[in-house]
Parts: sequence; C-alpha cells; structure tokens
Amino acid sequence: MNSYTHFNKLGALALLVGALSFSSCKKDDNNVCGGTPAITQVSSATDRTASIAKGNLADWVILQGNNFCNVQKIVFNDVEASLEDAYITPTEITVRVPRVIPKEVNNRISLVTAAGAVETAYTLSIPPLVIAGMSNEYTPAGQRMAVVGQNLDLYGITPETGKVLWAGTVLPILKTTADSAYFMVPTSAAKGATVKVVDANNVTRDVPGQYRDDRNIIFSYDMGGSVWGADTYITTAATPGPVNGKYLRVNKTIGAWEWTEFSANNLAIPNDVIVNPGNYALKFEVNTLKPFGTNVIKFLIDGNAGSVNTYQWKPIVPFNTRGKWSTMSIKLSDIINTPLLPSKAQHEFKFLFHGDGALDADISFDNFRIVPKD
Repeated sequence: MNSYTHFNKLGALALLVGALSFSSCKKDDNNVCGGTPAITQVSSATDRTASIAKGNLADWVILQGNNFCNVQKIVFNDVEASLEDAYITPTEITVRVPRVIPKEVNNRISLVTAAGAVETAYTLSIPPLVIAGMSNEYTPAGQRMAVVGQNLDLYGITPETGKVLWAGTVLPILKTTADSAYFMVPTSAAKGATVKVVDANNVTRDVPGQYRDDRNIIFSYDMGGSVWGADTYITTAATPGPVNGKYLRVNKTIGAWEWTEFSANNLAIPNDVIVNPGNYALKFEVNTLKPFGTNVIKFLIDGNAGSVNTYQWKPIVPFNTRGKWSTMSIKLSDIINTPLLPSKAQHEFKFLFHGDGALDADISFDNFRIVPKD
C-alpha cells in the first residue's frame, strides 16, 4: 500500500531540544587560539566519543579539534551551514548539516577561520526524489490537488522554483511541503489527463496515474455492485460526500474477526492482467471519518483470506484522511502470489474486514479499478 513518509517524531523532537539548547548559547572564545584550525574528529550530537565519517542532511554533528576561534564559515560539500544555530568553542563546534542538495559533491567538510582553513572527509547521504502520484485522482475540476512523494522541497518543486504541467499546460505551485506540492486542478480538466512536475534544475518528471482514471473499473457502485450485486452500504449521502457519483460507506462497529464483506462478485478481467499481474495495480479512492487503526481489510482475487492471493491492509499507524478522498494503490503482485487460471471466464473478488480488534468504522470507498502501473 502506498503511503507517505513518516518521520521519527520522537527522535526529531530530541534533536530539536538539543538544537535549541545549543542555539541559545553560541560561544567563541578568541583568547585561547594560537594558530590555524585543525579537525581531529567528527562525532554525532548524541555520542561525542565515537568518530563518524558519514551522515544525513539536517543531522546535528560535532566537529572536534582546536583553534576554532573566529569561525567564518563551515561548508558541507558546497553548501554553507548556518552559524547562527551553531555552538562554538575553541575545541568544539556543534552545527547542523544544511538540508540542501549540493550542486557539487566532494564529500568534505570545509572550515574557515580568520587564521586559516581546514578540511576533513565526510560523506552525506543525498535522499532521492520520490514522485508517488496524485493525492486524489478524482479531485473535482477547480479544486486543490497535490502531487505526493518524498523530498519535493529539497529538489525545488516549490512555488519559487518549480511548476506543474497539466496535460502540457503550465500551472503554478501554491505550496510545498517535504511530501506534497499543491496546485489547482484546471476548470477545463478532462478525463485521462497526465501530470508532470518540473524541479529547480528544470528537470521534468512524470507523475504516476491519470486524472479520473476509469480503465478496468471493477466496483464503481453507480449501478449497484457492492456485495454480489446488491446495494449494501451504497449511498449518496452528503457526508463525507461523493467523489464520483454513488459510493460505498461502511459506518458501523465491526467486531474482532467478524467477517464483513463490503464488495464481492465474480468478474471478468483482461487476459493481460491474468498473465502479467506485475504490470498492474489495484487503485481506489478512500475517505475516513474515523481512524482505521485496528482490524484488517483483506483484498482477495481468487484468494483464501489467508496466504493465497490475499493482500492484508493493516496500517502500522492509524490511517485517517479526515473526511478527504485520497487515492490508494496496491501492486497487483502484492495480492496475486498464485497464478490466476486463464481458463476461468470470471474471477472471484472479495474485499472485506476480517482481523483482530474491534473497529469503530466510518470509511468510504469508490472506483476500484485495475490499471497499468506507471
């Protein structure tokens, strides 16, 4: 199941507390230095006894040595660190690695003081740009959508230096976070439109998915089709509201290990899906008004609800879209581990709740479809 990047909040908080303590007490004693600077060791901010030779952007590190007086700049690769947040003594500098992608990588730390300069080897891991898809492929025209992924801000997919290409038309980016770049869907948006993003270096990248993709729809709910063709759970209710016509809403308490099907039927699927499931994904839109944090949702295609052709969605952390529709994607190869029989005219699809823990469910679905992976 596609998901967004989650940071270790506790670890980040600990580093932030440490950083704040450093930033409030910058020190630079000019009376104890007697020559050019020397770096004897680089260590982490949590263990100054061990030497480290590599790290990540935004890490706090300690430079140990001597003659650290009148520091003019500290540079990681070709990116200068902020000295405003650094804690400096004649023998130690605690400084944060800039969260900036370098243009030139030399795997060095350069330190310059009024008395001279010194370098030491240090390799920074450069996180990749990940473009995962659209936040909601069925976002209505004229409303805000996001391209989702990882490190979008690092690569300059921002209002200042990036842009979105909607079916070839340039759109401004309204706001960017590390995992999302927001823009407005054009009022003229048409089904099947594709999206690209352009970063600060003018590199263009495709965004997986298509706008309002309706290829190989298996459960749409506009013509029934929840459980064996019935209309169970199908609604047009204004809360949370449709994303594309009628939709399915499961709003009830589901007991632990209670077998609760919400979509099931025998369906025909293209032969290429049967032969090459690795080339396809199961996509759908989902909307939660209450967190999905217990129980399990199982997706079966000729499966047994156990280990055969069954994908079990049990989020590590509670999943909650807070009333907004979001597009989800499961690689079909994560569902089908036993080849489907090409001789069968139809294949059994069952989507159901069945797992440990009672769930106070209020979760909606629409547009289950099998589409080629991008």
